[in-house]
Amino acid sequence: MLRRTSWTATAIAAAMLAAAGCTVSPGVSPAWQRVPLPSSLRAASLASGGNTLLLGGQADGHPVLLRIDGVKTGTAVALDPREPPAADADLISVTVDGNDLFAIGRWFGGAHSNPRLTMWDGSISSNLLTSRPQAFFTFGGHDAGNLLGIEVIAGGPVIFGLRSETTGIEGVVWTRAGTTWTKHVRLDPTLVSSPDRVVSFTALDRLGDHLVVVGDEVGLAGGLTQQPSIWVGSPDGPWTQALLPLPADLPPVAGQLSRATSVACADGAGCWVAGWVRGRPVVWAIDIAIGGSITPRQPTVLVGTPPSGADPNALIALVADRPVLLTGAGAPSLQLGCPDGWRVLPAPTGTAAVLHAATAGLYAITGDGLQRLEPPRC
Repeated sequence: MLRRTSWTATAIAAAMLAAAGCTVSPGVSPAWQRVPLPSSLRAASLASGGNTLLLGGQADGHPVLLRIDGVKTGTAVALDPREPPAADADLISVTVDGNDLFAIGRWFGGAHSNPRLTMWDGSISSNLLTSRPQAFFTFGGHDAGNLLGIEVIAGGPVIFGLRSETTGIEGVVWTRAGTTWTKHVRLDPTLVSSPDRVVSFTALDRLGDHLVVVGDEVGLAGGLTQQPSIWVGSPDGPWTQALLPLPADLPPVAGQLSRATSVACADGAGCWVAGWVRGRPVVWAIDIAIGGSITPRQPTVLVGTPPSGADPNALIALVADRPVLLTGAGAPSLQLGCPDGWRVLPAPTGTAAVLHAATAGLYAITGDGLQRLEPPRC
């Protein structure tokens, strides 16, 4: 996804947090529109740069990358798969940086139906995306984990993902020389689980030449504790971690996770993190200094209770530098952060997996397909 850079939250953010917990209904509720897609297409990812919006996914067992024009489907980007797993992959992550285009494909197969990850690159101007075969153990193997996505740092693409080690999960960075991706050796200890704690990572964004990653930390010493967390660093380090403050007035709820599930950063708006804590959707504004130090602001608790039978997943995006949060609650709502509080807007139909802000509006991929909302305003 296209990213803009910023280092501190604005005075608007401070005013919004001062109004924590306030919900206001706008005078006119906008409506979500369905974007017609080919019947065989299963949408998985969105990315935009300038006026270009791209949708990645899979149709009839093969990868697809389409241009989206408002609420219409445009032309397809030509794909050049150069290995068998790429020819059948699902494009689960797409990134646009200027004219450059990157993607991650995933194919399940082999003797144990394990995921095989494929790396793609291309350009908007050429309308072509090409897969680049990698050595199997670059992203695969017995310790392989999820990849959160690709960001472009200092002119080069970077992947952040997870691996499993003897002590638990660790965060890993991959960088590219030519078309070959290389996994960095073990990173800063803040990204590595230990006998005293287990870390996990759920979402990724970029802020200048830094990666911003969110997730949670589970403390193992003196009883189990779980707390949302944020990490900021660069491919070669150093990395800084901060535990996100918990709302003081929310009692613990048995069986309910407390973790950050989404992050969005932009010029003039700082970084915003969404998650769930003790059975409620929560949002944090984050100040990040140029050196990478992290100052989380106090959390805002929003309306919603968890869905039954699934871990809740709050999604956040920035529209005109204002945070927009899709709660992922049992009765989901869209929350728009305004200077006078949080406004409750209608949610798209179905369970959302992706929320993305583009020039033409706010888009969501749900179980009901691709939906678009006119840019919400305070």
